[in-house]
Amino acid sequence: MNHPLVKQLSNYLYKKSNGSAIAEFLIFSLPFFTALLVITLNVYQNSMATQEAKNLARQSLRAYISSPTNELAEIRANQVLEIYRDSLSNQNAAKRSFNVRFICTKSPCLSPGGAVSAVLEVSTEGNSLRKTIAVATEYVDIWR
Repeated sequence: MNHPLVKQLSNYLYKKSNGSAIAEFLIFSLPFFTALLVITLNVYQNSMATQEAKNLARQSLRAYISSPTNELAEIRANQVLEIYRDSLSNQNAAKRSFNVRFICTKSPCLSPGGAVSAVLEVSTEGNSLRKTIAVATEYVDIWR
């Protein structure tokens, strides 16, 4: 089949492209993957900040609950936050502020059988002020 149309079609189909696939990838795919990477990193940072706040709230609440007296409870919980703040780098410590408050179901707060909740708010300064709030709840031993 030496028809001129067949030859022209086969030349067109088997013609080599000189870099057009790379150009198409750069023009169309690279911006999509860049946006996907930025979104993924943002979600990762938010997830890590939330996990950090939950863990810190839980640890400060454990210090609060295990305190021998009501007077020492909040002091011990704030010591946990101070120890954590000291473990951060100077740059991260300057950007973050921690605020914790405790909510009790019974008065005094460490009454046996009562529940205590710690509400921790971590404010992170950066491009914008981001606040992460974590809540942890535990019960005071009834054998206290």
